Amino acid sequence: MEKAKMRKHNMKLYPSYYTLSYDFLFFYTINVLFLIQVQHFNPATIVLVDSFYALFSFLFQIPANAIIEKTSRKKAIILGNIINCLYLIIFMLSKNVVTLIIAEMFCSFGFALKDIAAPSLLNNSIPATLKKSKIFSKISGKGLSNYYILNSISIIISGFLFNINGYIPIILSLLIVFIAFILSTCFIEPLEFPEETKKLKKPKKQISTKDGFKFILKSGRLKSLILFGALFSGLHSLLANVEVSMVEKLPISPTIIGILFASLEIISGLSSKKQNKFHNSLKNKTLSVLGISLSLACIISTIGFFLNLPLLLTLLIIAISFAINHSSIGLYYVLISKYLSNFTNEQIDSKIFAAHQLLNGLSKVILGIITSIILGFLAPFETMFIIGIASLILFTLIIFYSRNKLGLKPSEYDQSELQYSIIKNFR
Repeated sequence: MEKAKMRKHNMKLYPSYYTLSYDFLFFYTINVLFLIQVQHFNPATIVLVDSFYALFSFLFQIPANAIIEKTSRKKAIILGNIINCLYLIIFMLSKNVVTLIIAEMFCSFGFALKDIAAPSLLNNSIPATLKKSKIFSKISGKGLSNYYILNSISIIISGFLFNINGYIPIILSLLIVFIAFILSTCFIEPLEFPEETKKLKKPKKQISTKDGFKFILKSGRLKSLILFGALFSGLHSLLANVEVSMVEKLPISPTIIGILFASLEIISGLSSKKQNKFHNSLKNKTLSVLGISLSLACIISTIGFFLNLPLLLTLLIIAISFAINHSSIGLYYVLISKYLSNFTNEQIDSKIFAAHQLLNGLSKVILGIITSIILGFLAPFETMFIIGIASLILFTLIIFYSRNKLGLKPSEYDQSELQYSIIKNFR
């Protein structure tokens, strides 16, 4: 197969793979119910286990990157999907806390491998042109958008299936991950491209993980992106729990709650498809708008509780605020991969994605512990208000720090920013 067809093969396959592997389908709406009603765990234990997942995600980033460097991106993606299959099997069979924590360890390691290797494989499958980052975001955006839409459907279906048998949704989730595993075996490792094979015959200085992280620490652009990403990702992980806790305090049926959150997944999917238009409109202000919007929406969502407004008005305010949150989230996860892939090549990109995931994991651990303490003393809506105010302050500080480091013309960057670049234009 000639090199152009190899690249197109990966680029065509990636959206389908990403749709099925981005996160577990048929799972997150019923996993807590399964642990409580079927396996008889208490809610406090489940919160504790979530904290272990965040901790493992932080600890496994560097080992995962080392495995990718020693093997290949394709093999790491395949291994990640196998480990995720094992996680779901162990999860279904877990009868005690230790087994459940072991399951979360498998899950975090599987996603660590995939979250670093998959975008790196796509990045190196796209030809080095001035439109590379736009192509990258379009392909990953298509996969992510399809995931959100498919997940919204699975949220509704899994609820009905759980009422029939609690194991059915998890078995379906396992089947989806297995299909993702099959698809991952169909990728072509970029190092097998003809032009890369020729390069490998020549002596080539390899960049160690340590050198890669040194490069990141010297890059004002990368530090700004990774700091912003850590805060945004940590905030998103908190909202997944706090949003549900807020809505559960309202006198509405679980069916309405399910429809609300299914609708929010659709909104995330539709917004991720519009990421190029959103970026083209705001340019280097894109991340600033996303961060500030997310913070303000968190604050606004609590108005109905503080003012004791009628139920319908309170629910309307919450729905609009949550819609803004999920629109921002849908846009962010495509755009951050696009921005991190700029100025990179196969020597450095996996280190950048690893550093990004490393800080994301640390942020989730720290913010998760802080939020769990606050929730022990305050109501969910009060906690959401505090999250909104705190994140608004932190996003403002990061935006202030990043003001002279992002969105510059290539000539305005220090040459150290372009050291490993194959793209001489940042857009």
